[in-house]
Amino acid sequence: MPYATISQRARALFIDSIWWTVILLFIPLGPSTEDLLARPDTLGVSVALWLFVGQCVPIVITGAMWMLWGTSPGKRAVRIRIVDADTGKPMTRKQAVLRTLGYLLTFALCGAGFLWVRFNRRAQALHDRIANTVVVDATIANGDPLAKSGAGVP
Repeated sequence: MPYATISQRARALFIDSIWWTVILLFIPLGPSTEDLLARPDTLGVSVALWLFVGQCVPIVITGAMWMLWGTSPGKRAVRIRIVDADTGKPMTRKQAVLRTLGYLLTFALCGAGFLWVRFNRRAQALHDRIANTVVVDATIANGDPLAKSGAGVP
């Protein structure tokens, strides 16, 4: 399988980070600033909780996209996709759920789970290893009708 490069994966993550930021900026999550300041005794706990929730919501939305489409907007733009590591077929719903939980763990480790890509022969990050998935370059995948037709990645 033609595994996606670190550069492709980084570009996809950057693109996904843009829409994550838009979601977090324009969809109010948690209490208002006035509510937080009205209770200074719980300010630290409230801020920490909502920062955590603010990180989890986009990751869970991304996981839902993986489950439905096998890709995210960033991966789609870069023309890479997630597949089962053994068969090369689209990942299952179970793999999408495991990958999402692994993604949460990767981010909880301050992104350290991404470092595994450098040292794994199949270019798997921690969340890929947990779900037994790989990220492949859809433009050069053998027998990929989308690559030949120029259509978007499924």
